[in-house]
This record gives sequence, C-alpha cells and structure tokens, in this order.
Amino acid sequence: MSAGSVLIVSGKPESAGSMESMLVKEGFYPVYCAHSANEARRQFINMQPDLLIISTPLPDEQGIDLVFDAHERTSAGIVVIARPEHLFDMQASLEKTGALILPKPINRLTLLQTVRFALSVRNSLTQLRSERDSLKKRMDERKVIEQAKWTLVEKLSMSEPQAARLIQKRAMDLRLPQIQVAEEIIKKYE
Repeated sequence: MSAGSVLIVSGKPESAGSMESMLVKEGFYPVYCAHSANEARRQFINMQPDLLIISTPLPDEQGIDLVFDAHERTSAGIVVIARPEHLFDMQASLEKTGALILPKPINRLTLLQTVRFALSVRNSLTQLRSERDSLKKRMDERKVIEQAKWTLVEKLSMSEPQAARLIQKRAMDLRLPQIQVAEEIIKKYE
C-alpha cells in the first residue's frame, strides 16, 4: 500500500523521531514531524497529509482542536495517541471525526496495524467521495439536459422524444458534450 505523506505531531521530539524512523522502515514516505499544534496547522497549508498521528497532549493544546481542524482541512486518516485517563473523554469528543484513539504507551505492532487501518479507511472514504462527486455531476448535467429538452418542447412545440433527439444529434454533429449543447439551448430560449 502506498502511504503517501505522514505528519507526526508530538511535543516530544524523541517520540516523534522514533515513530518517524519506524514508519520509514515500514515503507511510509515522506514522513514529516511537527512539535506543536500550531506548527502542524502551518504544515497543513503546504501539504495535505494522507495520515496524521497526534501524540497528546501537545505543548500548546490538548490536541482535540487540532483533530477537528485536521478533519475539516484534510482528508487524512487520523490516529490519536492519548494518556489512558484521557481516552474516554477523547473518544466522546472525537467520535464524529473518525479519528482512531490509542492509549499510551503504544507498542510498534499496534501502531502499525492502526496506521494501516486508518489509511485503508481513508482510501475507502476518498473513493466513495469521488464516486459521490461523479454521480452528483452526472445528475446535475442530466437536470440541465432535461431542462433544455423541456425548453424545446415548450418553445418549439416539439415532442419530448424529438427534443431529446435534437440535443443528441446536435451534440454529435458539433462533437460537443450534450451538456454544452443543452446549456446553449437554455441560453438561447430563456
């Protein structure tokens, strides 16, 4: 699985460094580190990470707000590593973000499995969003074509099949998509 970019956010540079070297050894690349929530937010401007690992608490905040910001600004899979006494509160707060929350201390195998799972979920969601957007675009185009067809029925007293055929024929003759022909018809008659 190609992981794309990973951003590790940890207030402890040694902890971030050990996670970074482990992920690089496992084939994840590139791996970036930020040592505060604000530094991570600045990095969101320059990159769209595929995976975000946040080890809480951070020097400038608990980390919950960063998860919400990351959820809004990126499509990254999010893994949060928290102290056991904060797990319940974090799970309740972050439930809608889809972040995976693990208790400290974390072992290598658990982190790797969770990271792979987060990426798998992220990839599935990205594919679903793409399919949804494609369907929405096709439905929107269909609505415009239908509007043009009914405009021809109304303005030129055509039957519905005649209007549909006219749009199809004009699109083929002009080597244009039907949506473009439909938009021109709407502009012309309305």
